[in-house]
Amino acid sequence: MSVIAHTTDLSGDDAAAFAHAVALATRRGAKLFSVHACTGPAPERDFPDAGRLLRSWQPEREPIAHEAMLHQCCDDVTDTLLDALRRVSPELVVTATHGRSGVARILSESVAQSVARNVNVPTLIVPLGGDGFVDPASGAIRLGRVLVPVGNADDAERGLRAAIWLLELAAVRDAEIVLLHVDDGTPMPAVTVPEGVATRLRLAQGALEDAIADAAKSERACVIVMATHGHDSMTDVLFGSHTERVLATAGCPILSVPVP
Repeated sequence: MSVIAHTTDLSGDDAAAFAHAVALATRRGAKLFSVHACTGPAPERDFPDAGRLLRSWQPEREPIAHEAMLHQCCDDVTDTLLDALRRVSPELVVTATHGRSGVARILSESVAQSVARNVNVPTLIVPLGGDGFVDPASGAIRLGRVLVPVGNADDAERGLRAAIWLLELAAVRDAEIVLLHVDDGTPMPAVTVPEGVATRLRLAQGALEDAIADAAKSERACVIVMATHGHDSMTDVLFGSHTERVLATAGCPILSVPVP
């Protein structure tokens, strides 16, 4: 059985991320793990309940396999989550973030973004207060348009494959994938598009992060799919990778796809 993992701090603030995890697990027929990193006394709050949420969406709907996982191993929250995720081996991690940027990010590193940089499977990052593609009241999935920024040929192919995989996981067949190339003096890389996949090319200019965020808003993208190399420079360490900087301004979920 496929596995989807949802990370939670048990505050209830990540209800949108949990709704995405439940909706995708339902479409996939996957087992859902809700993982909480416990680095101190056991929390008094309850785990989110997939069965209760599904009944609110559709009373007669069959429940999914959902397991709460209170994991302890390290003093650090991120390390504890990563250890738990290694144990359950998910094909997708769903998490929430405040999408901080600048000084706020330096002072308060996002656990969600740290996890996404250190797992070898895609991570769906749902911003708190942003627009998601799952209706929290009904569980309906709205994935009409997916934005895939393309730089070099390898990342372009990886991003397109990940976008198609997400649509298949969500059982969505009528979405459009917009391939965004930000003009930096290099030509648009060649991308092999499978037959039957609706794609469109969009060209943009300017700073990469601004161009992606602007395109996401003007295209009304439901999700942005971005290949991420993690941190590869001191600037990235201080101010976040391209994925993290886009997350702070785009306002929609990002599927972070790790580059080996």
